[in-house]
Amino acid sequence: MALIKCCYKNILENSTVTLSAGTEDSNYPLYRLYDRDIGKVFKPTAAVTIEVKVNQGASGNLAADRLLIPAGHNLNGMTLDMKYSDDDSGYTPAVAQWVQAGSGLIEKNWTSGTHRYWKFIITTPASIPQIPEIFLTQTYTWERNPSRPIGSVAPRYNVERDEDAGGHARFLVHGDPRRYRSYPETRAKSAQRVNIEAFYNEWAGSKPFFLCDHEGNWIYGELLNFDISEQGSDLFPFSFEFLEILP
Repeated sequence: MALIKCCYKNILENSTVTLSAGTEDSNYPLYRLYDRDIGKVFKPTAAVTIEVKVNQGASGNLAADRLLIPAGHNLNGMTLDMKYSDDDSGYTPAVAQWVQAGSGLIEKNWTSGTHRYWKFIITTPASIPQIPEIFLTQTYTWERNPSRPIGSVAPRYNVERDEDAGGHARFLVHGDPRRYRSYPETRAKSAQRVNIEAFYNEWAGSKPFFLCDHEGNWIYGELLNFDISEQGSDLFPFSFEFLEILP
């Protein structure tokens, strides 16, 4: 079982985000790339090279080791780059340039680095790009995985049930099922407590994030329930319930 990962900070949110190439369509504004609403997209005005530039400022820069773009983009077949710089002059690839295959989740990772400037580049696209979110982040890998057996992993069906006067059931499907994860951790030590509480404080009840589950599946969702307590010397068990968010 792979160690669970959480990506809960997006560098774009505390940075100055601009286009160093291309023009924003005001109906699909640039801030859609970091508003944590994957149902709304950013679009430029034309099918030209686009450079999304992230400037963290002169101090307090955060490290990054991963790029996540949720499904809902139209980048299939487009040439993409993720680069960084410390002087906004020479840019170094974080990962090798790639041609995107498919419209599903984009996940790229590299050795963690702290840099003031980052650029996500789309070179000469054949059509106007649309992107729901650019999640530039540092990965938190759990120190220990949940205790076995883990909790429920059954999907949550988005279905409303009704029953008529004759006792006949009626079902109204409102949308796709959502993935659900319930993880009890009974053996967490102080280091994991510090990190999981930092994650919880960043979530703050309203900031959806990416989870890589025990089977290696990346899911964008919300924390339904989190509880941690002290039950002995250097022993801090916690419970963790997570539900997928759909566009």
